[in-house]
Amino acid sequence: MTSQLSTPKEFAIKVLEGFDNLARPEIQNAVISKLWDFIKNYAKKVIIKKPDEELQIKLFKIHKVFKEHFDNIDMAIEIKKGEALGSPIIPNLGEISEIRKITKMDNDKALQLIKDLNL
Repeated sequence: MTSQLSTPKEFAIKVLEGFDNLARPEIQNAVISKLWDFIKNYAKKVIIKKPDEELQIKLFKIHKVFKEHFDNIDMAIEIKKGEALGSPIIPNLGEISEIRKITKMDNDKALQLIKDLNL
């Protein structure tokens, strides 16, 4: 019997899976891999047991920490998307030049990323 998870729990598990996607490819040692799986599965069980209100507060804190960076990624992707679709090139000056560095890639890779992210 499977129970339906609340929205905060589902989102928290997606965040955990995102961190797993970052770490998993870097883990080459079998012992560390098993340890990572244990920790990830333990964290998932903890998330499922946590009250939604507590998860919402913790997820909001995560949002506050990463929001600016993700906003800059979104802006960099939009710049690349526009350029890949033929819009005028935005000058690489000031804050824009720093934002553009976040997603250094050629136009073909930018278009593929747009497709992958369903933008």
